[in-house]
Amino acid sequence: MKNFALLLLVILICGCKKETEKITYYKLPNGKIFTTEEYNDVKKDISKRGKITETIISTTEKKDSIIKFVKTTFTPNIDPHAKAKTYIGKKLPFKSLTDLNGKNFNLKSLNGKPSLINFWFTTCIPCIDEMPILNSIKDHYGDSVNFISITFETDEKVKKFLKKYEFNFTHFPNSKKEIDVFGNKSYPLNVFLDKNGIVKFLQGNPMDKNGEDFKKMINKLL
Repeated sequence: MKNFALLLLVILICGCKKETEKITYYKLPNGKIFTTEEYNDVKKDISKRGKITETIISTTEKKDSIIKFVKTTFTPNIDPHAKAKTYIGKKLPFKSLTDLNGKNFNLKSLNGKPSLINFWFTTCIPCIDEMPILNSIKDHYGDSVNFISITFETDEKVKKFLKKYEFNFTHFPNSKKEIDVFGNKSYPLNVFLDKNGIVKFLQGNPMDKNGEDFKKMINKLL
């Protein structure tokens, strides 16, 4: 009887222990999921450049995990686009880029249509958060607008990212030199060019969840 009572006590203790060892995950609106360690590492990196504000939208508790649905906003310490803004009314300070396949692309090819250029990187939470909106904007305008993305990261990292997440722009990795010349220091940055390749607008994340603010900018350029 004593042995049975001891066994029952062990089972209860183990059961309680197992119940408290749930793993916490953080899920963004676009479906990307981070472990707590990954989420904190990304926040720590981004916080070096400004303040991150996060809002827990909801929490789902399962048998072995807790999933927190979170939305974040980023406020830079200083204006990280100060140099980039000097190019409003001018053309971009570089003439060509190299795509994911190593093919050279001349920016003159953009002329004749408005362009939306997105500056991003693969572990940038606000960048990932806006991708579904950017994809929907591309679907809305189709071939009447150029949609390209530029990042300092390698083609290998971008290709690996695109196997998991949908981002339907034309991608140009390995562009640190071009980004440094342009002067961008915060991500994401969306740059709107007119039909002649002239920079007209600069904007961070879309302010509207359906991208209506971005559509208004593009409509002015069509």
